[in-house]
Amino acid sequence: MTTIHHVNIAVDDLAAATEFYRDVIGLEPAVTPDLGFPAQFFTIATGQELHVNELDDVHPQRAHYCLRLDDFAAVVGRADAAAAIDGDTWGRANRIGTGVIQLFVRDPAGNLIELNSQPDERFDDTFYERPYIDPGCAR
Repeated sequence: MTTIHHVNIAVDDLAAATEFYRDVIGLEPAVTPDLGFPAQFFTIATGQELHVNELDDVHPQRAHYCLRLDDFAAVVGRADAAAAIDGDTWGRANRIGTGVIQLFVRDPAGNLIELNSQPDERFDDTFYERPYIDPGCAR
C-alpha cells in the first residue's frame, strides 16, 4: 500500500501560517524537529502531516493540495471570516461528479488549498446563498 506521509509547503511568515492552519483549517500542531529554518508540522490524519516551512520560494498560481473535511461548513465559515476564500483561480465552489463540494482557499503566504466536503453532504439553505458558492451545489 502507498500513502502520502506529508505535503511540504513554503510560507513567508510562519506565525501567520501557523495561526491559519491551526485556527482556520483546524489542524493540530505536531512535534517539529529542528530543521535549521523555521518550521511547523501539523497532523492531518493518522500517519499524514502538513509540513509548513518558512522559506523564500515562489508560489504557483494553480498548484494545490486537497483536504477532505468532516467539518466542511465550519471550516468554510472560518475561511470566509479570514478572507481566505479564492473564487477567482478555479471559480466559485461547486459540486463535482464525485458528489463533493470543492472550494479553494489561500493561506497567508498565497498557497492554494482545495477543501472538499464529504460526498453528497448537504447544508442548510443559507450556506448555498454565499456569493462564492455556486447555487447548483444544493442539488
